[in-house]
Amino acid sequence: MKKNFFTSLMILVLTVFSMKAFAQGYTPIRGIGIDANPVGQAGICLGCYNGSLNPLIDSDLTNKVSMGSFANLVSGTGISVKNTNIVYPAGYITGFKVDTGSSLITAELLSSLRVATYLNGQLQEVSINGSLISIPAFGGLNNTNFLHLRTTKPFNEVRLYQTTLVSLFSSMNVYYAFAFDPNKVPVEDNNICDDIIGGSGTDTIIDSKGSLVAPFSYVFDHQNIGDGDKNSAAKIFLPLGLLGSYSVGVLDKDQVYPAGVKAGWVIEPDDQGKILSAEFLKNMVIETYLHGKLQDSKTILDGGGLINIKALSFGSFKQKISLTTTKPFNEIRLRINQTFGFNLGTLKVYYAFEEPVTCNNCNEYLQTSGSSQKGDIVSGYNWTGQSGNFIFDFTNIQNPERIVDTNVNNYATINVAPINIFIPRAYATVKNTEGKVYPKGTFAGFNVIKSATLASIDFLRMVTIELYKGETLVGSKSAGELFSGQFFVAQSNMYWVAMTAPAPFDRMKITVAPGLTFGTGHQYYIYNSFVQVDSDGDGVPDCNDKCPGGNDAIDTNGNGIPDCAEKCSNVNDKSNSTDSDGDGFKDSCDEDSDNDGIPDAVEDTNKNGLYTDDDKEGDLNFISTLGDSVPNYRDLDSDNDGILDLFESGIPLSVINTIDKDKNGVIDSDIAVGNNGIADILETSPDSGVMKYPLADTNGNGIPDYLDVSSNSNTYDLYAIGKQNLDLIGAGFITPIVDADNDGIMDARDASVTDPADTNKTIFGAPGSPFSPYATAKMTANSFKRTMTASLEEEKKVLGDFKIYPNPVKAGEDIAFGSTDTLEGQFVIYDSRGAVVKSGDIQTRGRISTDTLTAGLYILKVNANGITKSFKLIVK
Repeated sequence: MKKNFFTSLMILVLTVFSMKAFAQGYTPIRGIGIDANPVGQAGICLGCYNGSLNPLIDSDLTNKVSMGSFANLVSGTGISVKNTNIVYPAGYITGFKVDTGSSLITAELLSSLRVATYLNGQLQEVSINGSLISIPAFGGLNNTNFLHLRTTKPFNEVRLYQTTLVSLFSSMNVYYAFAFDPNKVPVEDNNICDDIIGGSGTDTIIDSKGSLVAPFSYVFDHQNIGDGDKNSAAKIFLPLGLLGSYSVGVLDKDQVYPAGVKAGWVIEPDDQGKILSAEFLKNMVIETYLHGKLQDSKTILDGGGLINIKALSFGSFKQKISLTTTKPFNEIRLRINQTFGFNLGTLKVYYAFEEPVTCNNCNEYLQTSGSSQKGDIVSGYNWTGQSGNFIFDFTNIQNPERIVDTNVNNYATINVAPINIFIPRAYATVKNTEGKVYPKGTFAGFNVIKSATLASIDFLRMVTIELYKGETLVGSKSAGELFSGQFFVAQSNMYWVAMTAPAPFDRMKITVAPGLTFGTGHQYYIYNSFVQVDSDGDGVPDCNDKCPGGNDAIDTNGNGIPDCAEKCSNVNDKSNSTDSDGDGFKDSCDEDSDNDGIPDAVEDTNKNGLYTDDDKEGDLNFISTLGDSVPNYRDLDSDNDGILDLFESGIPLSVINTIDKDKNGVIDSDIAVGNNGIADILETSPDSGVMKYPLADTNGNGIPDYLDVSSNSNTYDLYAIGKQNLDLIGAGFITPIVDADNDGIMDARDASVTDPADTNKTIFGAPGSPFSPYATAKMTANSFKRTMTASLEEEKKVLGDFKIYPNPVKAGEDIAFGSTDTLEGQFVIYDSRGAVVKSGDIQTRGRISTDTLTAGLYILKVNANGITKSFKLIVK
C-alpha cells in the first residue's frame, strides 16, 4: 500500500508503567518516546535554546551537545531527558555522561552542578552540594566521565543543571543520560591472578581535588593505563604539592568486581636510581568506588594492615600495591595527596588489577628439603659470615642455616651495632645444590624484615644483592638499585630484597654494610631466599604463565586471559562481560551476539565498525527520534514489527524448525556454533563466517525484511500477523517502547494488552512467536518470487480502489468510503497526541460523522479484508 505520513504527530503520552530493566553497564536513555529539552530557572524552557538536543537521545553514543550555548543564559540553565514510555523504580542509578574537553572538572564546577530526578514533572530528589565530587573528573580515551545519582524514589526524567555561572560549564559537553539497575550489572569473579582491569568496556580516568587543583601536576599517556598492555605506562608528574590531590583510575562500565579480592596498581618510580620514598608512599592512597560512591580507601603507609605491596619480577623497579576490598566496586583509583612544598617527582602507572587473595607470589624458596628448588648455605669466609674489627664493631650474623630450613617462619639475624667505626659487613650466600642454573631474567633475592618503624623504608641503603655463576660474579645491585616490596603492613613489615638476573646464575648473596655509623642498634631478619623463574622472558613468572613462549603481558580485551592464550582478543564497543544469547561467547567475541542467524557484521548497517549505534526502529515521518535503545546486534526484533529477526532472516522454515524448536527467535543452545558464535548449520563451512542463505528482501527495495516494517510494500508486517492493536500511531511498528528484559521484543504497554509481542518478558527471546507470512519452507528463488508477486498484485488491486473523501473535511461533515469491492472491517481515528477519538465498523460506501471532531490533524486507520491502510485526515 502507499503509506500516508505526517510530520507533527506526537507519541501518545502513556500511562505510567513501572519496570525493572536488565542493566548492561551505563544504559543510555534514548530512542522512541524520549524527550530532551533545555532547562531554565523556572524549569523546562522551550524557547530558551534554539539548537538541537537530539544528540542526547539518538542512537549515536559518540555525538554530544555543547553546553557553551547555554553559557550566556541566566544561572540554573541545563538540560532534561524524559522517558515517556516507562517509570524507573527507586534504587536505579542515573546521571549523565559528560566531558570538559581539555579542561579538568574543578571542585568549584562540581559544587555548582546538580543532577535531579522528576516524576511527571514533580521533583523527586537532587544531588547535594559536593556529592558529585567523587566522580572521575577527566578521562577515558575521549576524556569522558559519568555524573552519578543513586535514587531513592521512582522517576521518569533526569536533569543536569548549574546553580551558579562557572566558566568551565561553557566547555562541558553532554553525550547522553543513563539509567540502570545496579543489582543487575554482571559480577566478575573469574579467579584469575593479576587480572588486568582494562580493555573493552573501561575508561581511564583522572581527577583532581582541592581549590587549587594541583595546578602543576599532570599526566602523560593516560590511555596506556587501560590499554591491556602490562608493559605500557602513564606518567604522573607531581613537581610541587599545593595541598591538593591528583589521581588516575579505571572505570569498568560493564561489570562489578566482588568484595574480598585484592585490588590495586602496578607502579614504578620514573627515576630508575630511586626506590619509592616514605614521603611518596605515605601520600599514596588506593580507592575503590561503586558507581560513583566511595567503597574502600587505604593509605599505603597508614599501618592499617590492608595494604599489600610487593615487588614484581618483570620490568625494572615495578611494584604491585593493593588492598583487600571489603565492598564490591567497578572503579579503582590511585590517589596521591600532595604535601605543601614537597616535590614528589614522577611516577609511572602501568595498570590496575584485581585477583583472589589466594594468589601466590610465585616465590620458590631454596630449601634443604620440602621444595622443588633444593638449596643450602654456602659456607666460607667470603660467602657467609661477617667482617670488620670485632673488638669495636659487633655487627654480625646468627643462625644463617635458618634461611634454608623447612620452616619458612624462622630466620637468620644480622645484628647491626649502634657504633660502627671500621665499616663492618654481615652476609649470607645460598646456592642451588642440584646443579640447576637459573636463566637470565629470573627474579632472585631474600625476604627480610628490619626491626624498625615503617618510616625507615630507606633501610635498603645498607643492603647489596649479588648473583654468581659458581664463584664468578654476574650481577650486583644495592640500595636504590634494588627491588623492594613491602607486604603484610603492620603485621610483619616484610620486604622482598631482590634483583632481576642479567645473566644465568646458581647462587645469591645478601650483604648488610652499615658503614660508618653512630646511632641505635637494630636487626635484619632474613627469612628465606627465593627465585621467580620466567623461562620465556615475557615478564610473567612460570607459575602464572598461560602460554609459555608467548607474551602473557598483552591482554587487549582485559578479560584476564592473555591474547596468546585465547582465540579471541577483540576490542570493540560490544560488551566483553555479557553473553547476550548464552552460547558461551562474550558479545565482543561473538559474531552473532543474539543468535538470530544474522551476523553482527551485517547488523552493523552503517558499516562504521561500531555496533551500539545501529538502532533505527521507527519512521521520522511519525516520530522525532529513532530506536528502542537495543542495538541491532542484540535486538531480536530490529524493526519492532512483531516478527522476530530470525523469522525474517531468509533462513528457510524447514531449517528454522530444526534450530529454534520453541520459536523464541534465538537459535537453540544445542546447535553447534564453532569458534565464532555463528551456528555452523548456517555457514558454508564451520567458522567460515559466510552464510548459506541471502537476507530476505521480499519486495526487493534494498531493505531486508528484518528492518522493513512492510516487507511486501503493501501491508505492515505487524498487521499481517494480527498485532495491529500494538501500533498506537499507525506507523507499522510497536509503541510504546517497553522492554523489561532488554531483548528488543516489546512488552505489553499495560494490563489491557493480552497478546504482546514478547510472550515472556523475563528471558531473552519470546517463545511461540509468529513466523513471517512471507517466509518459505524451502522453495527455489524463482518459485518464491512468483508466489510473492501474485500475492502482492492481489493486495494492490484491493487497496488501490479504496479511498476516503472529502479530505480535507469540514468539522461536522461525513467522511465517505469508496471501493469497487465489498469491504468489511473497522476504522480508528487518532488525534495529534495519538489518542483514539473515534472508532467503529466499516460498511461499503458508508459514512463516518466528524461532528465530535475539532479542527486539526488526524490519522484515520482502516483495516478491511485483512489489509490495513492509514490516511492523513485534515478537519477544517
